[in-house]
Amino acid sequence: MLTAGLAVATALLVAVAPRLPRLRDRYDTAALQPIPGLPADDAGPAPLNAALQDWVMEGAGSGATLLPWRFPAAPCPLACAIVSPTQRHRVHAFGYRLAGYHQLDTRSRLGGIAYRIGVQLRPLLWFLPRRNDEPWDDAWLTAVDEARLAALSDWRPRRPTLIVLDSPVEGAAARVMDALQASLHHNLSQHPVRLLILHDGDLAETASPLTPQIRVLPDQRNG
Repeated sequence: MLTAGLAVATALLVAVAPRLPRLRDRYDTAALQPIPGLPADDAGPAPLNAALQDWVMEGAGSGATLLPWRFPAAPCPLACAIVSPTQRHRVHAFGYRLAGYHQLDTRSRLGGIAYRIGVQLRPLLWFLPRRNDEPWDDAWLTAVDEARLAALSDWRPRRPTLIVLDSPVEGAAARVMDALQASLHHNLSQHPVRLLILHDGDLAETASPLTPQIRVLPDQRNG
């Protein structure tokens, strides 16, 4: 019985061996900058949340695969959308929740550690579809210099990621989108990446031919 158990354990370890290096992946602070602070109180309904949730999940894939040595590719690895800066506080609250920070706010110190460990071990559970409440990585970019653009071009996401580009200067949005396109060679379409731009107006004219179609989400300032 012990021999059989050891054989099963060995076979399982061999099967998940290609996924073990993923456990060393860390948040790339050269490419990304975490969402700052706590979300502001916002009483009342937030219709924009549903549109944002639908957008980030569309084409994200299930995150599951039949074989442990295979890595599922997201049907839509990179998508871009524009939201009015008037919705900054709601976008902040959405990103905060998507990243799972609210889970840590409601847990004890030990509970928070256990939650983080569970998130870190998630890559080993190849057969489980991604839950809607499973945390994404987050980024909130307010200034983009050459060093960050270079880091974004070489960035390899460790999990699904939402990047918010806050009120970019002229030309910055296109350069960030081009850098994310370049990073797909490292991502290999395994994790969905969503770029949300806080901007008044149309950025379509600044996009390169390689940029994914940009979706303009409705302004819900009265919602």
